[in-house]
Parts: sequence; structure tokens; C-alpha cells
Amino acid sequence: MKTLKVLLIGAHGRTGRLIAARLHEEAISLRAMLRKSAHKSEFAAMGAEIVLGDLANDFSHAFDDITHVIYAAGSAHDEGVHEQRAIDRDAVMRTADYAKRRRVRQLVVVSALSAFYPERSGFAFRHYSRMKREADAYVARRGVPFAILRPGPLSDEPAHGAIALADALTTHKPQVARADVARIAVQCVTLGIRDRLIAFVGGDQPIDIVLNTLSLQHAQHAHHAAPTSL
Repeated sequence: MKTLKVLLIGAHGRTGRLIAARLHEEAISLRAMLRKSAHKSEFAAMGAEIVLGDLANDFSHAFDDITHVIYAAGSAHDEGVHEQRAIDRDAVMRTADYAKRRRVRQLVVVSALSAFYPERSGFAFRHYSRMKREADAYVARRGVPFAILRPGPLSDEPAHGAIALADALTTHKPQVARADVARIAVQCVTLGIRDRLIAFVGGDQPIDIVLNTLSLQHAQHAHHAAPTSL
């Protein structure tokens, strides 16, 4: 089997850097896609291969010889609707297109719990959440094996190692550490969790148990259709 080689998009973001560190800890070959060359040294120190790319333009060159892709880029909530459309929707859609064309084994997308209910989000988050939802739906129907992560409110606290699964009806939304999101993203790759939407918030269910259960369910229902209601 071809050695894992992960393209990490959004590597320099707060969650992306934790994902990169996790991939490095697990000795998984990493190609970090960066927008600015000034950030190269941090990832070169991890032994990562580095490629420059602009999410607003064609970045298909970053996909050469890649087996897995993790999309961890995201706009800041105060950057406005143009950036949200470009980063949280359009670039995700292009990523799915490139991944499909290059026949990557899996695309992991870090989305947001609010993508379940954009219309219920506060005004500042409504467009952002809608862009996330539209991107998720596109990924799910594009035909590339996927894992879509929808974490609840994020914190920069140390990893807790546990979560609680969530859905559109979840009302209690404890924060989840970005480090736990990073762990889940990488374990989706190593466990081969595919064609799953995983929504979660902070909680007390050990991540290993949750993901191993999802991995087992996938193995048992490998021929089930991908979810259509995102």
C-alpha cells in the first residue's frame, strides 16, 4: 500500500499548526500548504515538505503525489462575506475537485457545528455558517472519500482527550479544544474513517473509543450510501 502522504491546507492556522504537530508526532509524511514563504521555517523544522498556494486561485499543484488531504483553513468571523465565501466554501469545493481528480484516498474537512443551522446562528456567524454548510454538502456528494468534522465552539485550552458527539439538536455546547480537533482529524486518516459526518463538542467520551467505534461501524457498513442530510 502506498505510504501515507498528507496535504495539510491551512497549515499555519491555529488548528492547522496543531494538526501539523500531530502528524509529525505520528511520523506521517506531511506537505504543508502555506500562503507566505515567511512561515516556512516552522514547518521545515518538522521535516515537512512545503508548497506555496493561494486558496483564491488555482492550487491544484499542491496535490501531486498526495494520498490524503486535511482542509483546516477558515476565515476569521470578522473578515467579511467575501473572505468567507472564498475560504469557507469555494476553496473547499475546489479542494474536493482536485482530490477527486487525483484520486486521493480521503479528504478530511474541518467545518463547524453551526453548519447544521445557519439560519439560527447570530448575524455575525450566519453567512459563515451557510458557507460551511454548502461546502460540506458539496464534499459529501463529490465522490471523494471524506470525513467532515463539525466541532462546536473552539478553545485554545490543552487537549482534554474526550468529546461528546453532537447533532443539529444539541443545545448544550461545551467548548472543545483545538488540540482535540487536531487529534480527531489525524485519527480519521490513520483509522480510515470515511464518508462520515462527525459533529462533537466538549465532553467525557474518550476520543479513541468514539473513533474506534465509528471505524468499526464503517467496516461493517462499507457499502452504505454517504449521508445526504448535512
